[in-house]
Amino acid sequence: MAGAVDEVDLVELRGLLHDLGHGLATLSLLTETVRADDSLSEDTRERVWAVDRETKRLLATVRGAVVPRTGEPAPPVDVRDLLGQIVSLASLAGPTGVVLAPGPPAYLAVEEPLLWRMVTNLVDNAVRAAGVNGRVEVSVRPASGGTVIEVCDDGPGFGAVTGGWGSLGLGIVRRLAQECGCEFVVRAREGARGTTARLTFQG
Repeated sequence: MAGAVDEVDLVELRGLLHDLGHGLATLSLLTETVRADDSLSEDTRERVWAVDRETKRLLATVRGAVVPRTGEPAPPVDVRDLLGQIVSLASLAGPTGVVLAPGPPAYLAVEEPLLWRMVTNLVDNAVRAAGVNGRVEVSVRPASGGTVIEVCDDGPGFGAVTGGWGSLGLGIVRRLAQECGCEFVVRAREGARGTTARLTFQG
């Protein structure tokens, strides 16, 4: 009986992803139409461009969930460029200050959609913790033969913010980190108010 229920749930999930993909594709076409409007201000054009990029990324994520993975090694990801895109989107989405710390280029052989999901969940949590007048800093740096990505906020500290979506997001990051083979830790910032979430990739 349990197997039959799981199979029904899987069919429902695939159907939901299919319909979601259609909706996102329609939204992407609509944003492209809006972008073609020459009367848009530069600020509005930038925001529409951000919506278009995020919609296309979500569409790719949905399609990736429906189509089985090939098992081929992932090509290197330009981590600094990816983090810059995430920071830009977070900055446009709300008043919290979100910045990318300067540093050297960084590349990782990891599936880009998985890395994007991990970092966006961490940034979303950090923005929620920091609040309207808070600050979130995202960074990437080499460390002990590997690469470390950190998301730091100046909020009230780990455990002080209510659960809900935040707890779900951390659970997603933990699962994806295991899938990627990286270490994931969350701890209080050293010598400062707030929390640091860290992803450590070896090699």
